[in-house]
Amino acid sequence: MLCIKFITSCDVKMIFNVCYPKICSFITIICLVVCINGCLKDPSEKTIEADGEFPKFWIKSSLNTALSHDIEFTIDHDNLVLEGVYLHWIESENPSQMMASFDIPAIDEASGDVVIQSGEMLVDFKQPVTIASTDENGATRTYSVTLICPQINATLPILRIDADGPIHNKVDYVKAKLEIVGNGINEGLWDFSREKIQIRLRGNSTLWLPKKPFRIRFPEKYSPLGLNHAKERNWVLLANDCDKSLIRNAMAFQISRIMQSDVLYRQFTPCTQFVDLYLNGMYEGNYHLTDQVQVNPGRVEVQKLVKSDAGDLSQITGGYLLEMDGFADPEPLWFRSPRGMKVTIKHPDNDDYATEQASWITNYFTTIENALFSDDFKNPVTGWRKYIEQTSWVDYCIINEMSGNSDAWWSTFMSKERNDDYFVMGPIWDFDIAFNNDKRISNATNRLMAEAAHDPKLWINRLMQDETFKAEMKKRWNEKKSELFRLYEYVDELALLLDMSQKANFNRWDIQQQKLGHANPAPDSYQEAITQLKSYLEERYRFLDGEFNKW
Repeated sequence: MLCIKFITSCDVKMIFNVCYPKICSFITIICLVVCINGCLKDPSEKTIEADGEFPKFWIKSSLNTALSHDIEFTIDHDNLVLEGVYLHWIESENPSQMMASFDIPAIDEASGDVVIQSGEMLVDFKQPVTIASTDENGATRTYSVTLICPQINATLPILRIDADGPIHNKVDYVKAKLEIVGNGINEGLWDFSREKIQIRLRGNSTLWLPKKPFRIRFPEKYSPLGLNHAKERNWVLLANDCDKSLIRNAMAFQISRIMQSDVLYRQFTPCTQFVDLYLNGMYEGNYHLTDQVQVNPGRVEVQKLVKSDAGDLSQITGGYLLEMDGFADPEPLWFRSPRGMKVTIKHPDNDDYATEQASWITNYFTTIENALFSDDFKNPVTGWRKYIEQTSWVDYCIINEMSGNSDAWWSTFMSKERNDDYFVMGPIWDFDIAFNNDKRISNATNRLMAEAAHDPKLWINRLMQDETFKAEMKKRWNEKKSELFRLYEYVDELALLLDMSQKANFNRWDIQQQKLGHANPAPDSYQEAITQLKSYLEERYRFLDGEFNKW
């Protein structure tokens, strides 16, 4: 008699005993008995006693009608792992519970030949399942069985979006139903019964990659998933397609939080909440839910400025949000400084501004630039410090140096309040090709971005001629370097958090395919991506500590 013993470890613990006579006929189940013995305080290992290795383990759609196709598990006998993948949404009240099928080898008692017998068992795949296969000599091989399906075993919140039509571009919004499954987060949830959201594409170079970034707009001001620092309609889903670690933006945001933890200047770092996204019934991947960079409470907190404020000279001085922007050309509201810097006006909004407001901030930016390039630009009263908050600029530079951001000066945000001469640098944004992920920058680990990053470096080159500014960078680095040294710990935290999600993500999108032409070649595995990132941080820290302390 061949005995299969299977014990689950779900909320209600069950024992399944399936007994087969050893037969010498076709692959046939003779009997199937399921015995429910109640809840076990200490769930035991699931065991299948068999006369060899598993030849097959799968989930049939014919036995699980909510599935669109069979799920066949790959079996790695060397590492004793069985793994299946299912990336479609499962319309079921208990999607984790499925009838699994398996083949096992047995010995025909009459002929001595190995025959294959089949069985079925109800399995809860919310957690990995352990199965021990024992041969006729008593030798046991213990297998770990995992179904990669974020809907069932995600450790992250899930955003499920069903759009009314194709999402074609980053201009036209499409209405969509949204469900937010918190998976441990009880605030800021949403369901299909509520008013529809809107969704569109976003991004510049990332817009053309296979895994698309999105911008979503709620019908009301809302804080999804307990992100209560801001209650706004617009939120961003970063795809991180060219960043195979999936965490470069999150790492940069963490550096920003470290640098801004003790400052007096106006501060804002976009938030980090990783999610698993389903779009139109298909798993789309791991995404970084974060803020839209805009003027609003909890984000860039300067005064609102609208078209109707035109003519009021007491309001024309702010607030403003600008971006020194290499991609400015297609933007609806931008200007070029006398020294050739392209600048996008992010606030006031391009659909609610007055011409005199755009003219005023254009002229004011020119005033700052003239001060920076004047003969007495180092003068603390009449030079550039009259117009830019120095600590914010120092922190901005350190963030971009630590991250090795090759786009540090290609895209630079800065904001200004009303009746205040100062611009504050930031917030930071867009780090998916930072941390040594840009093949156009050779040996980025051991080069200053003030020298090696992409043009325009006009402003940073001038600042590096100011010895007092460099001394402030050295001082600030030494104040913060002990916290920055521990960044590798944050890498480990995020990698652990994303473990199940990254497996699903890279089953959806091949980790070894790098479609962004200027990004570095893709790693062979997720673990390699994490190792590369940690090695970069360690080497980068040593390099910067040496460089800054030469000044």
